[in-house]
Amino acid sequence: IHTANSTIAYGCIPGHNLTTADAIRAYVQSTLKSKHETWVTIPRELWPKHWFDKGYRRPMCRLNKALYGHPESGAHWEKHLESAFKSCGGVPIENHPSSYWFSDSKLLLTVYVDDLLLAGPAEAHDKFWNDLRNGQEPISLEDPEPLNRFLGREHVEV
Repeated sequence: IHTANSTIAYGCIPGHNLTTADAIRAYVQSTLKSKHETWVTIPRELWPKHWFDKGYRRPMCRLNKALYGHPESGAHWEKHLESAFKSCGGVPIENHPSSYWFSDSKLLLTVYVDDLLLAGPAEAHDKFWNDLRNGQEPISLEDPEPLNRFLGREHVEV
């Protein structure tokens, strides 16, 4: 909360802006890179039609994406996201987990799982979101919008 509050304060400086975006199906955007393979049963309602003629009882497949519920998914998503931020010029902020500084644009980003909060010069926001969506390691995001709610708190500009 302290880091999010600091990001919000930075976004309140005259000429700055605050925008937020949610990652779409966050965990499955990252690859599961576990030491040991994970195999999952495919539920019958997800079988392709041609499987029903093969006599399958419990078909399995290797899990390649960091699926919600897997004990390592959160860490794999976090590493994937950090790599994407670094490829856009972000540097992790010491003692502020999940916060990044982008010195070229003077932007500050704070992340909570799949909620991204961006603060800094208003003219730099659109480029940042575009670069994150289309960069070396693209992140699928909902359309960014002005801050009005973050971490369950309503925010009103006065």
